[in-house]
Amino acid sequence: MKIKNICIKLSFLAVSVMSTFSHACTEAEMAAHNALTENEKKQVYGFEGSGIPCSAEMKKITTEWKELNSSEAKEKGRERFNKNKYGMFIHWGLYSSLGGVYKGKKMEEGGTGPQIAEWIMRRKEISRAEYAELAKDFNPQKFNADEWVAIAKAAGMKYIVMGSKHHEGFAMFKSEVSDFNIVDATPFGRDPIKEMEIAAKKAGLDFGVYYSNSLDWRDGGDGGMKDYGPGPGVTPRRAPMPNTWDPAPISFDDYIKNKSIPQVKELLANYDLSQIWFDTPIYIPAKDSMEFYKTVYEANPEILVNARIGNGLGDIGTPGDNVIPDKASANTWEGIATTNHTWGYSSYDHDWKSPKELMYWLVANVSKGGNFLLNVGPDGQGVIPEASANILKEVGKWLMVNGDAIYDSKPWVVDQEGPSKIDMKGTNYRKGNKVTFDFTEQDFWFTQKENKVYVISLTTPKTSSAVIKSIKELKIKSIRLVGTSKLLNWSKTADAIHVQLPDLKNNGVGYSLEISQ
Repeated sequence: MKIKNICIKLSFLAVSVMSTFSHACTEAEMAAHNALTENEKKQVYGFEGSGIPCSAEMKKITTEWKELNSSEAKEKGRERFNKNKYGMFIHWGLYSSLGGVYKGKKMEEGGTGPQIAEWIMRRKEISRAEYAELAKDFNPQKFNADEWVAIAKAAGMKYIVMGSKHHEGFAMFKSEVSDFNIVDATPFGRDPIKEMEIAAKKAGLDFGVYYSNSLDWRDGGDGGMKDYGPGPGVTPRRAPMPNTWDPAPISFDDYIKNKSIPQVKELLANYDLSQIWFDTPIYIPAKDSMEFYKTVYEANPEILVNARIGNGLGDIGTPGDNVIPDKASANTWEGIATTNHTWGYSSYDHDWKSPKELMYWLVANVSKGGNFLLNVGPDGQGVIPEASANILKEVGKWLMVNGDAIYDSKPWVVDQEGPSKIDMKGTNYRKGNKVTFDFTEQDFWFTQKENKVYVISLTTPKTSSAVIKSIKELKIKSIRLVGTSKLLNWSKTADAIHVQLPDLKNNGVGYSLEISQ
């Protein structure tokens, strides 16, 4: 009765959407669907997109997707991805030349939409024609693919995902589909995606690309909001995202057909990729999500795509921007985070995450079963900010010692023990909450690999003994200090395992133990 009353008060979906889907859903299912707000639909269904799970179309598409997703080739791709654990995300585009400042105004000083630097076209409502002028001066002569890859390598990263087109609609690769690309529209005239692919391969790193497939402020990509979003009177989710100030006279369907899919095909044909990172599905139809998935699969079934392809499809889950999930999962997923508070380059945001904080982000994600993709935002000259590069290198030094506990690991039955609890719930959460990373000697994180369990501490102990409760039931054969061949003495009590530690003052941040069973 409650659902029925709510349903009367809420508007129904747009007629075009209803006519497509409602015939396969029962009256009760549609009543429950329409009783949800747009944001609640995302929470209940676990995805963005305009698909309705009970519809015949969604059931058919999901069945087809499951068959492809469970193939041997996809499993091979997942195995490679899960072994890597730690990667570099790169946001670089025309927005980088502005550094988060437009006509003397910072992102926080007026505007609509997110305050992160790569959103400057939307936030400051820059017209398409004016924004295109940025390309005429974009000439990042300091860009050096080998240097960027060397930073990732020194940081201990095993793969790179680089932005090939963000929401601004500008391709950072040579494209025959649109001349609004870095080779044809700028004096730079080079293809940095190709150069990065070559450099990454030479260094032994996997290489993938980010591509904003649903949102494109230049060429009609509005996330399907106008044609597939809710009807009048219903507040859509992510309302500020599309270009409403200077929209292109192009329908979403035409954008998908004539730009988005063709450019994805170019990326697949011209570059050796391990994954494609799609974004902002909003109200993308299920048929389009499936077309993207099949396009990638047919080019190379081992290439993974993330869940932001929309409508519950994809191979890699994402808990959210700058979010660490509460619970562990054995599914394939990837946490993503910024090194400061923005993805694209900001000329004034110097609130960098410390090396220890980034170690925590890495360990917290990996102990819960995920990968960790950490972002850098190079400036308009093609330089990764020195401060962020130096911080990444410090994490790399830690991984040189403790990497056995991270790479190719899986979640154990317990991901953490100890009194310290840190919530990370989004890009603005850290900015608005005072978070410290002063862990105690009782704080431990756990991973596993084959017949071994790894125990990770992020503090230098003041005592000579580690007291670990969660491993007390293990049939322990030996305990090794990771990064050395040193076997440690240990004893068991009713409540814990007591491990005798050597002097670790010169060991860097914390230590890791390998428990052999």
